[in-house]
Amino acid sequence: MAALTSNQVLCNICCIHYNAGLRCCALGSLVEGGYLINKGGRQAWIVACASTQVTRTWTARGDAVTTAQASNACGDWFVPSKSDLLVGFACNSFWDSFTTAAYWANTLTSSYSTTGWYVQFASGVVRYTLNKTTICPVRAFRRVSY
Repeated sequence: MAALTSNQVLCNICCIHYNAGLRCCALGSLVEGGYLINKGGRQAWIVACASTQVTRTWTARGDAVTTAQASNACGDWFVPSKSDLLVGFACNSFWDSFTTAAYWANTLTSSYSTTGWYVQFASGVVRYTLNKTTICPVRAFRRVSY
């Protein structure tokens, strides 16, 4: 994926290969169990539907994957890392909906075992200062090759 910079737009129109065919779709389209939010490097980024979003502590963030998999019968959902979540933030206009709260990221902190990484969706700020017992939203992502 391209590096995220303030002058670069990562969100594009894409063609995704799925179900044994080629289908062109615009960003924000409902495809492959979620909403297409980004395309690059022959990969499409998909965010799970808002109905699968969970609000949990950092240690229970994996519930977002379980919920997305149960809803969409896809086994490759994951909780995004802080860099993945920044791409999600940059392309949040293509999500079906989101909150401006801090979303938990899956990235581990190296020196602070009681705090976790998050991206504040009101501003795009990335930090690791929230206590892992704080309840925040979590949304699963997928990457689909085409």
